Amino acid sequence: MIRTIGLVILLLVLTLPAQSHADSQFAANGLGVSSLQSHGRGWAMGGISYALTDSIRVSFANPALPGGFKKVSMSILYAAEQRRAEDPEENVWYNASTFPYFAFLVPFNDRFAVGFGYNQEQDLSTARTVTGTIDSLDAPPHTRLFDRSGSVFRVPGVVSIRLLDDWRLGFRLDSYFANTEEEFVLSFDDDIIRDTDERDRSGGKGTGVAFGTIVPLSRYGHLGVTWSSGAVIEGDREIVGENGTISKELFKLDYPARLAAGATVGNSSGWTASGEIVRSFWEDVDNPLTPLGGYQDVTELGFGIERSGRKTADWHSRLPYRLGFRTAPLSYLDAAGNEIDTWSVMGGTSLVLGRDKGRLDITYEYGHMGDVDEIGLRENYHRIVIGFSGQESWRKRKSYIE
Repeated sequence: MIRTIGLVILLLVLTLPAQSHADSQFAANGLGVSSLQSHGRGWAMGGISYALTDSIRVSFANPALPGGFKKVSMSILYAAEQRRAEDPEENVWYNASTFPYFAFLVPFNDRFAVGFGYNQEQDLSTARTVTGTIDSLDAPPHTRLFDRSGSVFRVPGVVSIRLLDDWRLGFRLDSYFANTEEEFVLSFDDDIIRDTDERDRSGGKGTGVAFGTIVPLSRYGHLGVTWSSGAVIEGDREIVGENGTISKELFKLDYPARLAAGATVGNSSGWTASGEIVRSFWEDVDNPLTPLGGYQDVTELGFGIERSGRKTADWHSRLPYRLGFRTAPLSYLDAAGNEIDTWSVMGGTSLVLGRDKGRLDITYEYGHMGDVDEIGLRENYHRIVIGFSGQESWRKRKSYIE
């Protein structure tokens, strides 16, 4: 099953469009917009990830979650979206796609497991936008353009242990990587005047840690708590001027600590409900990408329900069905100090792959960001998320039949 998923991943990579980021206009400030940290099942349930146990899909959001796995397992997500940015003057559409999540886990028995993965934490990419049109006596008529690309992503290494009564503990070592490139263009109306183009490139890396626990509440319920330290990301900044001159300086930014708690409950009829609250401490960060309005601490809320598939003759009754909702403000305030709210609703299902060795999760998400009347900008987006998960036994039994 894992080999099959590997071939699917290769096919998706080869057929990806050139664009690989969200192009949200809200990614033009601060450290952009955050990404969810869940696998395909959790994404459809409101991005739930800190207390949603699973026997096939792998999540490292809470490093204690993998402690109960018995087979080598892997999960990956592919997301494609269309955004509509609306301001008082016009509407603009953007299309994009990306792989935001990957996790690979190796259990050495049913109580100890190690793994690694990839998570996109923040998307800093925005399409080229007009930031102002100047037509005055002080300067020749021209248009100011801004373009930005980049991301903050994390490579986790996880150790997870399952203790008595399904109580689990986990530790995660996070390697953070940040890169961004900003382009500032002055496009003059008069063809005689040459346009100007300046670039600002920054990149660095840092290390953080996280601890988590899963506590059983009942046969069908769990409580999960996770704390992550964030990181100090250090590297180099390169500024390329209009005349080609290059200046370099040290680049340093803080990535915030995070505290999360969640709970999952279910029953023998196949219904599951889960919720979580995540607090990210952005007010404590200090970095050169601080927006005009400054940062604020962020509280995320996510809720979801699931009805598992029934063993009936009807194919649609055999499918699981999931619904979810998530809401949180952005990590930064606008120039006037206004909070920028976001929310999204999700729904999805999944198909069984390879004789119950894998899952194909399909999720649709509709999201909303900002408000035209309050901050002058609003975005709506439609997103399709496809998740592949599979597992195989660590050691296959030797056959003695010739």
